[in-house]
Amino acid sequence: MIVIKTEELNYLIYTYFLEQGYSHSAFALINEVKIDQLLYRDDVKPGQLINLLEKALLFQQLQDHIQINQYYECKVPQLLIQKHVCQFTEKKQLAEKQERRDREIMIQNALMRSQEFVSRNGQTMDLNVELQQDIIQLQDEILLSDWNAQKNILAIYQLNCIKLIQNNQILQIMPTVVGECFSRVKLMKFDRSSGNNMLIVYENGAAKVIDTTIQIIKMFNIKNASKLMDFHWNLNWPNVVALIFEKDVEIVDIYKCQTLKYLENVIHFEWRHFDHFIVMDLNYYINLMQIDIDKPQLQLKAELETTLIEFNKRKTLLASFSSTLNIIKIWTLQNDEYVFEITDDQKILQFCWCSSQNANYLITLTSQTLNIWDVEFGQIKSTYEIDFNVAKMVSMDLLNDTPQVVLVGEKVVLYDLINKKRRVFNCDTPNKVLRINDEEILFIFRSSYIVYKKN
Repeated sequence: MIVIKTEELNYLIYTYFLEQGYSHSAFALINEVKIDQLLYRDDVKPGQLINLLEKALLFQQLQDHIQINQYYECKVPQLLIQKHVCQFTEKKQLAEKQERRDREIMIQNALMRSQEFVSRNGQTMDLNVELQQDIIQLQDEILLSDWNAQKNILAIYQLNCIKLIQNNQILQIMPTVVGECFSRVKLMKFDRSSGNNMLIVYENGAAKVIDTTIQIIKMFNIKNASKLMDFHWNLNWPNVVALIFEKDVEIVDIYKCQTLKYLENVIHFEWRHFDHFIVMDLNYYINLMQIDIDKPQLQLKAELETTLIEFNKRKTLLASFSSTLNIIKIWTLQNDEYVFEITDDQKILQFCWCSSQNANYLITLTSQTLNIWDVEFGQIKSTYEIDFNVAKMVSMDLLNDTPQVVLVGEKVVLYDLINKKRRVFNCDTPNKVLRINDEEILFIFRSSYIVYKKN
C-alpha cells in the first residue's frame, strides 16, 4: 500500500495545468479543490516503485479524481464561461491513449535498462563525434559569469563592466558604477523563472535588478553584505530571492524590499517549488518548509558531518552526503525514512544527479572510479575507471534524453553515461563548464571562452 499525500498530488496537477497553459484552472485547483488522501494499490516490483509513483500521479489519478471540464479555460472571450463537453471528451480520450502509450514505453525502457546492465562488458569506447570550436578571446579577466538558459545570453563580469553576449555578439555593456564610483561586483545571476532580469550585488551592499537591455528595474541595499555568501532566485516567482549568509538565510521580496522569512543557524538551503524549500541546520536536521508556515512539514535526520544535500532534476528525490561516514542517502520526502543508501569501499569525493525521461541516475566519483547508479533499480548501471586527478564534476542534462557528465582536472573529459563512451577535450582546465543545448557546450576560462559544437 502506497500513500500519496494530498499536497504532492495537488502540486503535480497544478504544474500540469500550468504547462498546458491553463493558469486560471491551476489557481482554481489550488484554491477550491480539496482532494482526500489517496491510496494507490498496484503490483509493484521493488525496482519500479519510484517510477510508478511519478507516473501514476500524472496519469491515473489525474483522470479519476479531477473533472477537468469544471476548470476548462475558454479561449474565446465571453462574459460567462460555459462547459465544453466535446473538448473535455476529446481531452480525456487523448489522455487515456497517452497513458497506454507511456506505460508501454516505461515497461520497454525498464526492460532495456536491465538487458543493457547485464550485457555490459565494462569497456569504454571513444566518441566518434567531431567537434568544432568557436574560441572567443577577451582582453580582460573574467571575474564572474552566468548563463541565461531562457534567453541564450551569457553574462560576464570583467573589470569595471558587465557584458551581455548572445551568439558571440556583445548585446550590452554596463559599467559597474554605484553612485559616481566604480564598485566591485560580488554576485550576479539571472532569474531562474523567466530569464528577463538579473540581480547584481556589489561588495559594498548595493544591489540592482536589471533587464536584458540593462535598464535598472530596482535598486536597494543589503545589510551585512560582507557575510553574504550566495543568493538563490525562486524557481517560479521572479520577485523572490533567498539571501544566503554565513549561518543565516533571509528570503526577501526584492521589489517590495520586504523580508518574507528569516532563518538562523542554517548551513544549507535549496528551493523545491514555489514557496517550498529545504534547509539543514547545525544539528544536521533537514527541514522541508514553506515561507508562510513556521513549523516544518517534514523533518529528516541526516548523518553527522553531512556536507551536501541536493534534489534530483524533478525535485522528487533528495540525496544527502556525509563525507565522514562515506554514505549517500536517498529520500522521497514522503516520510522521514530514507529509501536507499549508497556507500563505497573507496572515499566518495563528489556526487551529482543526472536525469533522463524514465530514470534517475546518481553519479559518484572516487579517486579511481566513476559509478553511475540507477536509483530506480538500486544498483550500479555502469562504472568507468578514472586515470587522472579530478577537481570537479559537472552534470550535463540533455534534451535528447542522454545523460552525460564532464570531469574537469588534469584533463577535461565528457562521459556518455548510457553508451559507455567518452570524449577528451584538447584544452586547458576551464573555470566553468555549461551545457548550452544538445549540440553545444560552453567552457569559460580566465580570459576567454570556447563553444564546442557538433559538426
